[in-house]
Amino acid sequence: MWNTLIKQSILSLAIALISLTSFAQPTPEAGQTKKDKIEQLKIAYITKELDLTTAEAEKFWPAYNEMSNAIRKEKKSRREKSQALKTNFETLTEAEIQKKATGILDSEIAEAKLKKEHTEKIAKIIGYKKAVQLLNVEQRFKKELLKKLNERQGEGQPRPNRPGGNRVNQN
Repeated sequence: MWNTLIKQSILSLAIALISLTSFAQPTPEAGQTKKDKIEQLKIAYITKELDLTTAEAEKFWPAYNEMSNAIRKEKKSRREKSQALKTNFETLTEAEIQKKATGILDSEIAEAKLKKEHTEKIAKIIGYKKAVQLLNVEQRFKKELLKKLNERQGEGQPRPNRPGGNRVNQN
């Protein structure tokens, strides 16, 4: 119990320090990008929320990164297919539209299969309870990150290039 308390305190302190340094400086320092800093925050957040042991974390993060990269690649492919469909929609034949739309839907299925496959791998490392919690933890991290970014942008001001500003309701 005492070890868990100490571990949680250290993780909380690390998250706080990373948060302060990453959001206090507008430009990347020492070659570290904002993306890298967000990734560090995500690692600390997920590790804390899932209460990963050191042994679990050593095996979990390579599996998680493999999953994230595979899903990111599939999403990029789907975005490219969607953009090609949108750009050429008026000039495509019905058969071409069907083929492209089916490709987009197949990509969504492929993403779900990747999530299932990698959840199985991750569950073997950290157990099903934590593997299932991971999906919720990722969503909470994204919400908190968006909330902080919106607060930095100034309450009520839309973010550039986003319809409606992607604001989080503060009420």
